[in-house]
Amino acid sequence: MTDLILVCQSNVMNVEETSNWPLDRLETFDTLVYPRLVYHGDRFVTHLDLINQAIGRKSYDASSFAERRGLMNIWHLPSMSGVHLANFLLGHGISVKLINNLDSEWDLFEAAYSACSQPPLVGISSTFYLGAKQVGRIAKRLLKLDPAMEIVVGGAWANSVADSEGMGRVETVMRKYGISHLLHAFNPEADLCELIKARKGTRDFSAINNLCTMDGSQFVANSVKWNEPLLDEAPALWDRLDLPFVNRTLQIRTASGCPFSCAFCSYPTTARGWKTLDVDAVRAHLNAVKRIPGIEQLIFIDDTFNVPQQRFKELLKVFREYDFEWFSFLRVQYVDEEIVGLMKKSGCAGVYLGIESASDKILQNMNKKATKADFARGLALLDKYGIPSLSAFVLGFPGETEETLEENMRFIEENPVPFYSLKEFFYMENTKVHRERDQWGLTGMGAKWAHATMNSDAAGRHKLEMFKRITASRFVDPDTSLWYMAYLRDQGLSDGAIATIQEELTGIMRRQLGGDFSPDHGAVERIAAAARTSAQLRGAAGG
Repeated sequence: MTDLILVCQSNVMNVEETSNWPLDRLETFDTLVYPRLVYHGDRFVTHLDLINQAIGRKSYDASSFAERRGLMNIWHLPSMSGVHLANFLLGHGISVKLINNLDSEWDLFEAAYSACSQPPLVGISSTFYLGAKQVGRIAKRLLKLDPAMEIVVGGAWANSVADSEGMGRVETVMRKYGISHLLHAFNPEADLCELIKARKGTRDFSAINNLCTMDGSQFVANSVKWNEPLLDEAPALWDRLDLPFVNRTLQIRTASGCPFSCAFCSYPTTARGWKTLDVDAVRAHLNAVKRIPGIEQLIFIDDTFNVPQQRFKELLKVFREYDFEWFSFLRVQYVDEEIVGLMKKSGCAGVYLGIESASDKILQNMNKKATKADFARGLALLDKYGIPSLSAFVLGFPGETEETLEENMRFIEENPVPFYSLKEFFYMENTKVHRERDQWGLTGMGAKWAHATMNSDAAGRHKLEMFKRITASRFVDPDTSLWYMAYLRDQGLSDGAIATIQEELTGIMRRQLGGDFSPDHGAVERIAAAARTSAQLRGAAGG
């Protein structure tokens, strides 16, 4: 019996809406489109959808659900939160059916739901959603199938709306979209476990912490209690899960929280500390993953994977016992020759570097505890050992000027930066910069802000100008970043093929920003040729 059907994720971008944005009004939305989308055929498409079409596949929005599952789509990468949650709940005897990407697996959801003798609880993970509208789209679709469906929402958006907007807003959203329950805590696994058990028993939800529920027409908000992250408590049952959507890759974590306090980041505050998993426990989880047929890649999502250095060295020695390739976030200022050598020997296939800025002035404003020289030294070591890296830059942090942005461009041109991303500063509460907002003259919130030296609109314009001028590196969408790189490898592409594809995509977008929207058949064919070097993609082309 299935106790919970969990919708792990869905396409965050509304493909039908963005594909129809008109070219003659591009100047009104170009900073939203580029460099995330590319114009191909007669519409804007994602980078992966252009690759799909280049090798003879249908576009995503023109495909059936079964066909969509055969296309390249970043949301086909197995969800970390969903698989982690199913692993935890299985240890408590709770059966979970995972729907990895609802937009590609709606037919599978319908079949799983209708096959249940008793309607199961249906969960929506809001990990990647930034607003109620995205959650509401999923909830409305579910309720169209069964108006009496019992839906619970949890995850990052649920936490944020309860924390920053309050219970009144939570109630409004739940009533508007027909949501039965909402869990608004970090690390809510145990709370969800109690909800499922109560639902199977007395249906008395009053003792479940961090739960908002609709009791008939009455909105009820229970007591709030902090939950410690589940690391040591999580069982290693990965090989006992039903994961039909997995190709070659799984995501895993060995720590929670972050020991640093970058001024723009809310994570150190909201996570309330830093906790790591014992190295022997990591080995137990890897052993369980190893028993899953076909898994060849891991993505470690730890925010600070390589700190402390001694623990990282111990992990690297453990990784050498397995045949996995792996990707991770990396604080490159804390690597040395010994560490990078061990990374290479242990199967490191790529890392994400939160450079944020190559201006020492801005790095100090950000409280990054690093310098431009630290980053340059680390990049040189990664390049020496042939480890691909993606350097992420944040544009427009307080103190940013045209001169500090020029420092970023010079850094990319002068150092081995194979891939890079650019993203405007996103202003959040629960951050150091918010507490110091008066010092910077910082106003607004989220994606719309202004301070003494720049505003969000100017940062968006600078992003496009930098993209047009940077020629020594290849752009990767900052919203998918490390996951995009790992996903291309998951699809069987080599580092060289990935570099070619991103080089050509970057060139197409640069020409389009210059006003040239004519079909670039040569670039598209080079993308197709690079993609077809993967036997997996070559075999599926035209299907």
